[in-house]
Amino acid sequence: MVTTVAAVLTAAALGLTGGSLPDGFLLMEKQAEGPHPKWEHWTVSDSRKKALMLDPCDTAYHTGKPAKDKGRHASRTILFTSEYRFKSEQVVLYRDERAARTVMKTLRADLKRCAKRGKGFSRSRYYSKPLNLGDEAVKVGAREFENGIRAVAVRRGAALILYTESAWPSTKLPAKEFRALTAKAATMTAKICRLPEARC
Repeated sequence: MVTTVAAVLTAAALGLTGGSLPDGFLLMEKQAEGPHPKWEHWTVSDSRKKALMLDPCDTAYHTGKPAKDKGRHASRTILFTSEYRFKSEQVVLYRDERAARTVMKTLRADLKRCAKRGKGFSRSRYYSKPLNLGDEAVKVGAREFENGIRAVAVRRGAALILYTESAWPSTKLPAKEFRALTAKAATMTAKICRLPEARC
């Protein structure tokens, strides 16, 4: 009982109430507050129905459908877009480590299943490699007809951490191309363990 009370008090001190992450917890939140040039667009969402930003099979995010992963306890998604660039930060807390493991397993399976899709204007190619971060992690590069992305996904305990950015990645996914994303993911991987719900 002492452990449970301590966890509740810690969560309250961090502002984790009503199934929401603490204000200012994500790394991009301060930047998202602005001010911004009129050609930049920022969105911050605490919706637990927001699909994962890494969606290789186009099953949810790219089609505007709600998240298909189950067992979310809290979520926050930050998306920046401008005429030529985008980047995102997403942190999802699941009800337990098993649920988070299932989501990561599905993501890795989708990266293989949908590694090569379409032709011409609709073609997409995904490349992925394991990353030594958190409990399990993967770095991803994707190329589409006119654009591409780099992404890092990390599971730490019951939490899933995602960073993406617009890019034209090398197919071999060299570490130097992922340095900035990996640094952000490493920072959040350590920070998420301040929350008892992360079950680190």
